[in-house]
Amino acid sequence: MTTSAPIFLAKDGALSWPEIAAMRELIYPPEKLIDTPMHGIEWAQPQRRVLLYVDDSVHAVAGIHEREILCDGEKLRIAGVGGVMTHPKFQGGGYGKKVMLHLIALLQTEARCTSGLLFCEDHNVEFYRKLGWTLFHGEMVAEQGGKTGPFSFPNVMMLTLSETARTSEKINLCGLPW
Repeated sequence: MTTSAPIFLAKDGALSWPEIAAMRELIYPPEKLIDTPMHGIEWAQPQRRVLLYVDDSVHAVAGIHEREILCDGEKLRIAGVGGVMTHPKFQGGGYGKKVMLHLIALLQTEARCTSGLLFCEDHNVEFYRKLGWTLFHGEMVAEQGGKTGPFSFPNVMMLTLSETARTSEKINLCGLPW
C-alpha cells in the first residue's frame, strides 16, 4: 500500500476542532486524563492549528497561540504551542516530529514572535529538546478560574525564534495556559 506525501494545512483553531476531536478522545479519554498533570487545568483554545494529512486523514496536529505576555514586566509577543498529538494508529512514524518541524518553520516566518513556549509531560521532554526547545526554570503566572496567580506545570519549554528565549525569568501568560 502506497501512502501520499504529508500535506500540512494551517487552519482556524475553533473550525478545525471537529477534525481532531475524535483523535483527542482516543489519546486522552477522561479516565486517562485524570492521571496526567493536565487534569483540572483550564486551557486556552488555540487560534490556529497545523494539521498533517496523509491520504486525506489527519495523522498529527499542533495548536498555535499567539499572545502578548509579560516577561519580568516587559511585553513580549510569544507563540504558544499546545495540543500536539499524533493519532494512535500512526504514533512512532515520525508524524509528530514532522508536524512540529512544520509548525516551527511557520512560526519563524509568519508569527512575528520572540520565542515559543509549551507545556509537556515528562515523557515528551526529550522529544522537544531534540527539536531545539529548552526547559524553562523561572516563575510562571497564569489565569485559572478567572483569577491570575502562580502556575506550575512539570515541564515548561522555550524555543528561540527572533531573540534568545528567556528560560529563567518571571513570565505572566496574561491569560490561560495552552
